[in-house]
Amino acid sequence: MFICRLLFPCILLAVFFVPGLAKRLAPKPVAPVISGGIRYSAGGNGTDQYVVATDLASGHELWRVKVFHVHIDPWMERDVQDVFITDLKLVDNTLFVRDEKSRCYSIDLAGRQVRKRQCASIFSP
Repeated sequence: MFICRLLFPCILLAVFFVPGLAKRLAPKPVAPVISGGIRYSAGGNGTDQYVVATDLASGHELWRVKVFHVHIDPWMERDVQDVFITDLKLVDNTLFVRDEKSRCYSIDLAGRQVRKRQCASIFSP
């Protein structure tokens, strides 16, 4: 009987407390793309994701463009809603970006315009 009194609170604690500790793993690093002395890298905080162009010689940021924004539902856990960039690929003068939900975007490097795209052929499985 004593063991049951001790075991029951432990089970309740495990059922309700432990899942609250489970958090999302940190996103995997995204390899930057380097071309023409410029490094294109991904960054952001989970809700806003950017591509940053940096001059390799000086290390100065040339420009930054927001690729997408995730709207957070206040009734859900924040970390399960975050979405990060997973891939970058340069084709001609267009930088293609893929996120964790396999959505794709293109950035025209001359005009820095972001467009949602179908790019399954760009990122092979």
